[in-house]
Amino acid sequence: MSRATTPNLAFGRALDASGMSRKGLARRIRDLAAQRGEHSSADHVSVKRWLDGTQPRPDTSILIVAALSERLGRTLTPAALGFTAGVDGGPATANVITAVRYPLDIHEASQTLSLVASRDLDAPDAGELLSWDAEVVPSIVSRYLFGHQAAPAEDAPDSRPLNADAIRRTTRQLMDLDFQLGGGHTRKLLLFYFRDQVLPLFDALPSRRRTDLFIATAELAQMLGWSAYDAGRHGAAQRYFVYALRLARESSDDLLAARLLANLSHQANYLGSFQNAVELARAAQHAAIRCRSGRTTAMLHAMEARALASLDDGAGCAAALHRAEQSLDRSTDASDPDWISYFTPAELAGEAAHCFRDLRRPVETGHFGALAIAPADTPARTRAFINMVTAAGSLAAGGLEQAIATARQAIELAGPLQTSRYQRYVRDFLRSVAGAHPRSPLVSELVALSATVLDRDMSS
Repeated sequence: MSRATTPNLAFGRALDASGMSRKGLARRIRDLAAQRGEHSSADHVSVKRWLDGTQPRPDTSILIVAALSERLGRTLTPAALGFTAGVDGGPATANVITAVRYPLDIHEASQTLSLVASRDLDAPDAGELLSWDAEVVPSIVSRYLFGHQAAPAEDAPDSRPLNADAIRRTTRQLMDLDFQLGGGHTRKLLLFYFRDQVLPLFDALPSRRRTDLFIATAELAQMLGWSAYDAGRHGAAQRYFVYALRLARESSDDLLAARLLANLSHQANYLGSFQNAVELARAAQHAAIRCRSGRTTAMLHAMEARALASLDDGAGCAAALHRAEQSLDRSTDASDPDWISYFTPAELAGEAAHCFRDLRRPVETGHFGALAIAPADTPARTRAFINMVTAAGSLAAGGLEQAIATARQAIELAGPLQTSRYQRYVRDFLRSVAGAHPRSPLVSELVALSATVLDRDMSS
């Protein structure tokens, strides 16, 4: 604990408003800690010290906030209670959001989202937002699947907050822009909107009336996760996905939860944590087991196939792709949510092309790559990614000229695309082609052309 020189009046006012005694608050803090598998030694003496101005540790301040928010029926923040230890500008800043975990307490999820968004916006070089944590994946899966006692009660029909629709419309527009240009164009705009316009809405409604707001916020947090993923900020992306998953679970939105687990699988696979990617994809399938969305189920099986291909499990990958194809064949527009409409047979072909590239099967890579970009309305972003995959397949088959031509087309298609993932596709191909043909003038020309993509700063 750190010492302050003046009494903490903000904390005192909140405690008085809650009607809790010092012993009662300390007892609730210990209970919340125990629910999370942790230990707290808080007692009435600790509460007196905080009232006198002693700063609690950041993890303790989160428990205090959760207890008082629960009692008051509105979401507080550590800063609103005068707790500056671990908040930007106060001591121990680096310790606030170091650990990634799936929180059982919903108040912790919303508060940590606020901290992550502020840190992501104000501290672009924050190391804890750059690194993905593989060790936490088993606890995320187990806590999501088994860590909840019961589903929340349904909202009353008239409890839908008007702001949720506005959040969805804004998210949809920004998603369209992101899909066309990559997360680098929209990330800061998303962050400002999320932190300054969306999260403050949590204070306006009592907990029992927040279901739709939770869902809309989780959808936007997912978008923030993808934009951070595109920018190479994998620690931030993981946190957005995980805390959005908690909001989806609180709202009993199984399809949204499955989508978020699939996002985490995609990210794990990209970062080389292949077994975790498999487990996350299968957890996503379990989350959606009661749903009847054929397209969503197909996408979840495709994520499993991608991870199995990375593990060089050709048979398992083929079986997962077959299940994906069967699910897609059974899909109906009436049973599928709007957000999964993108997952068409061409999209599944693109996933298959990635799989066969990773399995080092160039003929199948080229076949499915061609199917993926066959539709005339295939977006330039998709064409750019798939062409790089196809180029890798052509190179593996020994077709240098075809590989170079396809990669050149992909780089030219990229245009204003800003995403660290695409940069990695280009770098990986350049490394492979230069290693196989170090003296080829075609390779030298491609390296020069690729500078237009690789020199872009993806962090903004």
